[in-house]
Amino acid sequence: MNYHMKQLLLLPAAVLTLAISYNCSKPNIKSDPANVSLDLPSSPFEYNKVSTSIGKLNNYYEDLTLLDNDKATLGRVLFYDKALSINNSVACASCHSQDHGFADITAFSKGFAEKPTERNSMGISNLVDERNIGYFWDARETKIESMVFAPIANHIEMGFDRIDLISTKVSNLPYYNDLIQKAYGTTEVSEERLRESLAQFLFSIVSQNTKFDIGMYKGFSNFTASEKNGMQLFNENLCGSCHQLAAGFSSSYGSIKFANIGLDKNDNDPGINGLYKIPRLKNIALTGPYMHDGRFKNLEEVLNHYSENIQDNAKLHGFLKESTGAVKKMEFSEQDKRDIIAFLNTLTDMTTMTDKKFSNPFN
Repeated sequence: MNYHMKQLLLLPAAVLTLAISYNCSKPNIKSDPANVSLDLPSSPFEYNKVSTSIGKLNNYYEDLTLLDNDKATLGRVLFYDKALSINNSVACASCHSQDHGFADITAFSKGFAEKPTERNSMGISNLVDERNIGYFWDARETKIESMVFAPIANHIEMGFDRIDLISTKVSNLPYYNDLIQKAYGTTEVSEERLRESLAQFLFSIVSQNTKFDIGMYKGFSNFTASEKNGMQLFNENLCGSCHQLAAGFSSSYGSIKFANIGLDKNDNDPGINGLYKIPRLKNIALTGPYMHDGRFKNLEEVLNHYSENIQDNAKLHGFLKESTGAVKKMEFSEQDKRDIIAFLNTLTDMTTMTDKKFSNPFN
């Protein structure tokens, strides 16, 4: 959920007073909707299973235990609930749209008071690949249950300045009673329960039905000539150095989890020591604009950058330099670029983008 990863009763006056006691402009507090209807199945969806071309596989949480379907269902409602913002205007899903690979279509998302976020919203599918890396562009959160509340409590994104106020607000929303009862056996609302259930839902969003995934079992006989050439170019050039194929296009290549990709000679947003986490490439065709600041509108602009526009700076990764120290120029031809993009399109999983169990449950 972008920078901090780029988704009913009126609260008591005392709670509202506490909730707006931060340094930003006072938001326009709204009453929570009085009539809420949820479109949920009588039996929960199978969040603990992943549909693949070779059948259903078990789906695991960060601690490698099987996901809990009732907890993930509760997490799904939390993910889409705008009541988790201080003025009921923004949900987690507002910045992480299912239609767009659980990313945002703008460079900087708008928070609860219409202020822009500080970094581009990252796609959040396949978070299982990031267990040993960390979350957000700077990977500052290393546990999923620490990550999930950061945007909610952010002074730009969703506006709560005290974590305990989130539990207080949810406890006043009657449609959560049955959901929490099914997930935990009682209706008690606690920070621990909310963190776990929201995190369980996020870990259930796994893409394993791409053309590439299917091709791995067929020797890529399902690929066109252009897609095969694009994959070869991807592997032969620096793309495959950071975005490792065997790891499902995760963010890690050996010990390399971060890189400076030469966007600026002097970056006003330096990340960790001038470096940013290398993002996953699953559903990359859907998650633009690209880079930590969303400066590239489409994949063509990304390839143009890597082909000839990398800028030298003190933090530039060695992969992007010649042995002489000069910045590398990949000099892709126009056909090369078309083929690489054709290959990147094989990483799109439309089943995940259309699966109802990941969709907005609010009627």
